[in-house]
Amino acid sequence: MNLKDYLAQLDDQPADPQQQAWYAQLEAKVTQGRGLFESSSPQQQALYHTLFNQWVRTEELKAWYGEPERGALFQGTSVSSLTIPHEMERPLDLDGGIEALEESLAESYIQHHDRHQEAVIRANLEPVDKWIGEGIFFGVALGAKMITQAFDLTVPAEAVLFDVNGVEVDPHQITAQPMEIRQAYFEACRERVEAFGELELTRTDLEKSLVLGDISKPRIDRYRGRLMLGPVRCNEIATLISRRLVTRIREKTQGRIHPRSLLVMIYDTDTPYSYHQVAGYFGHPQAPVLPGLTLLGSSGSCDAFRWLYIYRCGLISQKIVKGSLYSEVERRFMPFVFFGVLVERDAEILLDLDRLSLLRYRGDISPWLEFCYLLPKLHKQLTETVPLNLHRELTDRLR
Repeated sequence: MNLKDYLAQLDDQPADPQQQAWYAQLEAKVTQGRGLFESSSPQQQALYHTLFNQWVRTEELKAWYGEPERGALFQGTSVSSLTIPHEMERPLDLDGGIEALEESLAESYIQHHDRHQEAVIRANLEPVDKWIGEGIFFGVALGAKMITQAFDLTVPAEAVLFDVNGVEVDPHQITAQPMEIRQAYFEACRERVEAFGELELTRTDLEKSLVLGDISKPRIDRYRGRLMLGPVRCNEIATLISRRLVTRIREKTQGRIHPRSLLVMIYDTDTPYSYHQVAGYFGHPQAPVLPGLTLLGSSGSCDAFRWLYIYRCGLISQKIVKGSLYSEVERRFMPFVFFGVLVERDAEILLDLDRLSLLRYRGDISPWLEFCYLLPKLHKQLTETVPLNLHRELTDRLR
């Protein structure tokens, strides 16, 4: 199945009341957050950024100590307390396309659920049969090149490395070119890049895909001499994988494992600065960069799984997976990483297990939408914090 046909499944579905309710909530909260920021003084805006950056730093530290040592469980915290990579002795060959990826995800989900469920049960004092029956993992992180392989988003190198108006253009350095060269390059690429088939791409879509392009690749013959492009419209891809994965797991286990919904997140190991620049976000005060990696897409509403949680899980996955897609040294290939929580209470407080398969919004992850959605919560924390009185603080503590 090509990417256009795959994405068309979202258009074929009737309007979902739950999805429409989420869209209304998203629009209202984003509008509120944008208004809060733009009506604030420069000093208040700077404070918002300082506090937001502290949140980001916290997620980075949690990711740093959240990577499990080989054979160990429960080393992370909250949403990353159970982190299980799927390990193989050879790279995952996706000749069968996206269906092959979904099949591998379903099989490995069931395999790791069955392997680790007893440890999760023993970690809880109370009975957790119903919760465990829904699956011990709430979601999975996929590197972008898994999606690239599933839809064969590859091109011969000469299709994207060529002369435009006397300028030799390297797509990885497209932002160094003047706008007229970028536009001419885009128009030429539309004729030369066939990987996306009939899917309509904007210049922004194509440039985002190209800056994430990778000449390194797994040792599989069909990739010889080809460049792997970055995927586009990743929120939609993640949502469809999520919904189809839920169905496959239920069918394969005859209902023994019956997730209500599942989170699917897609990330790239490249740093996001060029990606943000071609997307128009770079330097925008309401679209901050998460510097450790490029978040491409996620299923689920912003409340079902928060933006910074995706960042933490992406960082942990990146640290675990590293270059395993291409590694021929240890024969340890980890195409994806599953995430669960240690106790049912964490699942109910930190996640919305009914809405992890929702379409977050169309396209790819937008730091602008995510930041604006998050800002009212940050503002609420500030306004509901009791003001400090240094004299009273000092007097009370020196009694």
